[in-house]
Amino acid sequence: MKFHQRTPLRHLGNLPSMGAERYGEKTAMHHQEDELSYAELEATANRVANGLVDAGVEPGDRVAIAMENNLTYMPVAFGICKVGAVAVPLNIQLTHDRLVYVLEDAGVDVLFGSERLAELVVGLNEALDLEHTFVPGGEAEGVTDYDEWVADRATEFETVDRDYESDACFQGYTSGTTGNPKGVPMTHRNILTTLQAFAETQEIDPEEDSILLITPMYHIIGLIGSTLFTLYSGRSVVLQNQVRPDVLLETIDRRGITDFTGVPALYISMVQELEANPEQYDVSSMKTLGIGAAPLAADTRNRIEDGFGVALVEGWGMTETTAGTASSARGVQKGAGCIGQPMPGVEMKLVDPVTRETRVPPEHLEPTAPAGLTGYEPDFDDEPSYTGEIAIRGPPVFEGYYNLPEKNEEVFDDEGWFYTKDIARVDEDRFLWMVDRSDDMLVVGGENVYPAEIEDELFFHPDVEEAAVVAADHEVKGEAPVAYVVCEEGATVTENEIRRFALENVAAYAHPRRVFFVDELPKSATQKVQRYKLEERVESEVGTLEPSEEL
Repeated sequence: MKFHQRTPLRHLGNLPSMGAERYGEKTAMHHQEDELSYAELEATANRVANGLVDAGVEPGDRVAIAMENNLTYMPVAFGICKVGAVAVPLNIQLTHDRLVYVLEDAGVDVLFGSERLAELVVGLNEALDLEHTFVPGGEAEGVTDYDEWVADRATEFETVDRDYESDACFQGYTSGTTGNPKGVPMTHRNILTTLQAFAETQEIDPEEDSILLITPMYHIIGLIGSTLFTLYSGRSVVLQNQVRPDVLLETIDRRGITDFTGVPALYISMVQELEANPEQYDVSSMKTLGIGAAPLAADTRNRIEDGFGVALVEGWGMTETTAGTASSARGVQKGAGCIGQPMPGVEMKLVDPVTRETRVPPEHLEPTAPAGLTGYEPDFDDEPSYTGEIAIRGPPVFEGYYNLPEKNEEVFDDEGWFYTKDIARVDEDRFLWMVDRSDDMLVVGGENVYPAEIEDELFFHPDVEEAAVVAADHEVKGEAPVAYVVCEEGATVTENEIRRFALENVAAYAHPRRVFFVDELPKSATQKVQRYKLEERVESEVGTLEPSEEL
């Protein structure tokens, strides 16, 4: 099969075939001292596909992967796609019971695991009595040695036809912080149109560019925004599981890394290492720094950009929208929190979070639309007129949660708009700025308060390293903000000083009524603050607040 530059892919299983044809022996992926060429990626994926057919896997079957980032992950994932089955990447940070729930919900009978996670995988196999479980060196009862199973199989395979628009090739799961994880089937169109949109909006040099990947491949950004897009565009993925600033900087220097995505706390530690040892690392190869998972103060952003000599790129997306659907426009410098404009082919609008009445129409958010086209002009003295819940539709957006018809009726309307519960605002240049999750919004005496806006102000205090704001019950206001703060090393700031600082910088009704100092904030595997754990702590340790004492 020949792949032409102007003919878009319509089957994700053909992506490694295209890569092998175009790039051959070029390195597709590095891990430690091992490498996998584009040709080897295709050959191994075909071996896996042939093995899956022999194992009785049929189109539409769900096949799970429980691995850390390694050179086996993508050949297995592509092999699953080639036979028309659906790859289910497992969040290996979940508890055993949650993983069992995910496997049962997806109807998984085949599981691939890594040698490092053999104990976890064997436990899942024993709990569910799966038909096939593959682990390198597998010796436990009911477990097949992956290396032996795949070794002598044919390196050619004819990809099984699937419907581009309706058939899934991956099924991710939401984090499940407020209930059981929800299955999110992603079709070939969802993923491939996202990859094409990325390619249209980014400057890529396949000969020189490489990405350093630390984000888990079970996460939507690690899988689609980083790994699949890098392979789609003919670049190299360098896997690094040691998330230490010195190791990451040494890897950037030695490998000539051009692209990297991290979270604020990690970037700060890397800049501190750069500042402490300026002659030890050369990071001049860097072209793109992606960032996400936490609010970022302007001075912190500036420090990171100065340290690397590269502008940070912020974007927005979620599992349901197939990674990023709004990204910071290159060449346009905005402040921290700007997520850019809708990606090509995507419609977005801002709506009232309660009534879903349109506040900012999709035509106004279209990057190429002439100003004044719709007659809509936001009143920047009236915040609700330019702030609202993001609703989105288009080829990258999923068609609905797996086995959850009632939930799908809740999050979609009759015109195909998906309501995300993320709150954003639009500026005078029609760029979007993230505000918060509508789920996290507090109602303080009738006033809407977004925790992220309070957190953004707290970051400006010189003694604050990190902060998270959640709701506490309040006798008079109904609920009120409470802040958890991680201080800079050596700081001696007091609770009242933080409260006064907040009171000077946010509306009086929005200032934290209590401030608790902690060594660290609870975070997920992708470094997002787990607010529900702080909310549980407030409920058990704080209870109902009384009216604040005077400051």
